[in-house]
Amino acid sequence: MKFGVIGTNFVSDFFMDGAALVEECEVVAVSDVSLELADTFAKKYKIPNTFDSYEKMLESNLIEAVYIAVPNGLHKEISMYFLERKIPVFCEKPLASNIDEVNEMFECAKRNNTYLQEGLIPLYNPNLKVVKELLPKLGKLHQVNFTFAKYSSRYDAYLRKENPSTFRADLSNGAIMDLGVYVIADVIALFGKPKKVISTAELLDTGADIAGASIFIYDDFVATLSYSKASDTKNLSEICGEHGTITIDQPSMPQEVIWYNRLAKEQTVVSEKPSENFYYEIKEMIACIKEGRIEGYSVPHQVSKDVHEVLTYCRKEAGIVFPADK
Repeated sequence: MKFGVIGTNFVSDFFMDGAALVEECEVVAVSDVSLELADTFAKKYKIPNTFDSYEKMLESNLIEAVYIAVPNGLHKEISMYFLERKIPVFCEKPLASNIDEVNEMFECAKRNNTYLQEGLIPLYNPNLKVVKELLPKLGKLHQVNFTFAKYSSRYDAYLRKENPSTFRADLSNGAIMDLGVYVIADVIALFGKPKKVISTAELLDTGADIAGASIFIYDDFVATLSYSKASDTKNLSEICGEHGTITIDQPSMPQEVIWYNRLAKEQTVVSEKPSENFYYEIKEMIACIKEGRIEGYSVPHQVSKDVHEVLTYCRKEAGIVFPADK
């Protein structure tokens, strides 16, 4: 399947790493508003065609599917442009600015009978399935903690008054959309939507957030979620029950899962060594398109809807408002 890549930031490099492992995937074009950036990216990966707009890329008739990695505020517009023209879309997370936009995008995919996929990396990772299969062994749950913090070099740019896109509310960016979405998606994928949510955040003068936390309240346990782009942690996440504890090394790309059996006093590494994370997403996308599906197996549209319904609620409760919300 011939792919076009839209956007040339670092996550597009991850896509290319995964694409190199999928025989059916051929990246034939790349577009960026800066043709110079597109040319540099193309030269790095030996991509034969470059464009300074995604419209020109489509008009070339070279591509059969697209990967979209642009600022969040542009996801809906560009995704729907291709869906309306029946070109399958792999859109980077978060799928859109809010749940209303997400619903519009899925309706567009359904109306055009065209595949749309959100790039929630951990939900495709085989180690999240390992965690889910282990949950019954924990017994009654009492504590769930998911954390994702990573100091951003672009925060230094913000402090220098350079106004980087990472922390601009007008582009629907910020820490919850970049890092918080991972812990929210993980917890919802494992336990479903919570009954109640309490959320707060530290806002910058741009209106975007730099850090925050949420409490997800379920019938018989509470999950605590935290995220930050102004600090580093070990990013260990834990699911604790009466019979033991599951520890996950990182919420965005689970590499190691440890099962501690409290009753037997035994600790076991139960994870498998994953491939390049985008490998799973690209391979599933191509398989689903061949089957005539408009959604994937690992992250069906309803899962994305649940994630974005909660994500939108968390933002609003924390006072994070984007122009797209209005």
